[in-house]
Amino acid sequence: MRPAFAVCLAVLLAPPADGGAWLEKPGQGFAAASASYRQTASGAQHELSYYGAYGITPKLTLGVDLNQSGDLSGHALIFARMPLYEGARYRLAAEAAFGGNHDRGLWMMMQKATLSYGRGFDTGTISGWLAIDAAYELRNSGLAAVWKLDATLGLNRPGKPAPMLQIETSKPDGGVFTYTLTPSLRYPLRTGRELVVGVEHRSAGAGSLGLKLGLWQKF
Repeated sequence: MRPAFAVCLAVLLAPPADGGAWLEKPGQGFAAASASYRQTASGAQHELSYYGAYGITPKLTLGVDLNQSGDLSGHALIFARMPLYEGARYRLAAEAAFGGNHDRGLWMMMQKATLSYGRGFDTGTISGWLAIDAAYELRNSGLAAVWKLDATLGLNRPGKPAPMLQIETSKPDGGVFTYTLTPSLRYPLRTGRELVVGVEHRSAGAGSLGLKLGLWQKF
């Protein structure tokens, strides 16, 4: 294999730090913690989240997904991700998650199924990745269903701040469509860590603008 082609292939197949269609290598993992703060029409709100994934085999990644929005709602899930297709240009993966969600402290069962698409790109000038995740959630012990479609576009700038754009959409059955738009910068730190600083706009309610801080860690 020619060296130039090998480098291009490595860029295109290199996983982004936040999972999606990419699986973790066996014995390696990734963790992300984030906190957001925003002002809404009903006052200040904060949200905490944690995501962790660990490679078990080349075709199985296990992990946890935790979220807490103030004292109003949250969820705790464990998930398994498996590849559906791994090609030179793009890849597909399926994920099943089980756990619980709560509304003001009342916990109920929750299930989530996700189909993920991911691809890397390299124009010769810039390189990065695109990830798209389509998910169906059953919350409140199956009484509430939510459709979600999220997309992340990130650029690679080794050793330098790198831009990233995240778009998250949500449509509950019988509910209102909402979206969240988060442009951010990833700042490289030591020992495989990255600091993520973003501005988060949410359309829910009267709309709100907030600050989001995150820490990514590969291990």
